[in-house]
Amino acid sequence: MKIEQIYTGCLAQGAYYIESNGEAAIVDPLREFKPYMDRLHKGNAKLKYVLETHFHADFVSGHLDLARQTGAQIVYGPSAKAEFNFHEAMDNEMLPLGNVFIKVLHTPGHTMESSCFLVIDEHGKEHALFSGDTLFIGDVGRPDLAQKEKLHKKYWRVIYTIHCEIK
Repeated sequence: MKIEQIYTGCLAQGAYYIESNGEAAIVDPLREFKPYMDRLHKGNAKLKYVLETHFHADFVSGHLDLARQTGAQIVYGPSAKAEFNFHEAMDNEMLPLGNVFIKVLHTPGHTMESSCFLVIDEHGKEHALFSGDTLFIGDVGRPDLAQKEKLHKKYWRVIYTIHCEIK
């Protein structure tokens, strides 16, 4: 399994490339998709999913172009509404990717479809959590006040576990 951050400093935005056994997923891609295509070519991988943690208002996503170019499936969380084809993933849905799984964790608050994506290896070990602007280590990203405490308590274990392993 390979996980790589593709960070754009001018926007302070991180996209992520996940690859396992010839299949790949990209989380929150920027509009310029050449860096993702380069990684796919280098790894001789097929893009299976374009995972969006939420609808982005602060940058233009490359999800439509990536899906068109590669045949990948665009994935949003529950309650997403769009005028293009996408897979509406359910809470706790497991998306197979090569030898790993990506578990969808619905975390409404920042937006109603907001979801985090948890990478779980073939042995059941949790490796990385991609939260977009939904969750941060020890905090929650801009939800309405009624949901902040509920979301923080619901996912604090996952955040803490992954943070400790990365350190």
